[in-house]
Amino acid sequence: MTLLQQYFGLQITMLRRHVIEFGLNPTFGFLGILLGFYGFSSFLFTETEYGNYIYLLAALSIILQFSEPKRNDFLRFTFQKLEYCKIRILENLITVTPFIIFLTWQKDLFSILLLIMISLFFALSNSTKEISITIPTPFYKKPFEFIVGFRKSILGFILSYFLTIISCIYLNFNLGIFSLVLIFLLCISFYVEPENEFYVWVHKLKVKGFLFDKIFTAYIFSTLISIPTVILLLIFFKTNIKIVLGFQVLGYFYLLTAILAKYSNFPRKMNLPQSLLLAACLPMPFLLIAVIPFFYIQSYKRLKVILE
Repeated sequence: MTLLQQYFGLQITMLRRHVIEFGLNPTFGFLGILLGFYGFSSFLFTETEYGNYIYLLAALSIILQFSEPKRNDFLRFTFQKLEYCKIRILENLITVTPFIIFLTWQKDLFSILLLIMISLFFALSNSTKEISITIPTPFYKKPFEFIVGFRKSILGFILSYFLTIISCIYLNFNLGIFSLVLIFLLCISFYVEPENEFYVWVHKLKVKGFLFDKIFTAYIFSTLISIPTVILLLIFFKTNIKIVLGFQVLGYFYLLTAILAKYSNFPRKMNLPQSLLLAACLPMPFLLIAVIPFFYIQSYKRLKVILE
């Protein structure tokens, strides 16, 4: 058995254990996932106007889970460079294969090519050595998420701005909206990993003040990052101003949800049910009405023990 076979065999075993911990039989669990995926895919393409772009967003949200810095640092130290590259590429391609199969059925060649390009981009961008230079950011020394996250995701933001420019050149509004969504998805990824408990404990603010400060900072900094894309879209697609602003506001709501979700199980990472609940909000924004208060209550309880 090769090293790659051992690695992916271990991943399958871990996935089975997660399904069992969730209270499901692995066979019925995987079958349910496949049926749910098919139902989710059919719903998007039959009931929504931007189904293919939401579909790409859902696939990208999963890919970003494999791009978590600590995880990739571990793989980089464990495997040789060639093996590491193979693992990252295979992981991303295996992840997007179900999406590609459904997109093939939809005969959406553009989305298939874009999804493959994005998958390879994130796989290869994580396989390069870190550059020992400090990338300047527009963020002052406020909570560190954006300072650290922006530098680690700089290639992703460059890609999003590139897609924005392409959308304006070829007057492809959907691609422009996708680039805006990508920016917010990258910003949301900054809040996946919880910080050390000490960095919360040192704050003088109480729970409400602490959460307000985190959310306000995230809104200001995400606006700084997204404003070039928004301005270009407003200039080149004047008839779609309401849609652009609507996606911007929706991005703020998703960012709010991600921050609350981060602290809902603090100081530990989100558990599987919480992660699934957050992921379910991506294609179904109406769930935010219930999910945001739920995560706020959980966050308040967790942070109260530390801050008060």
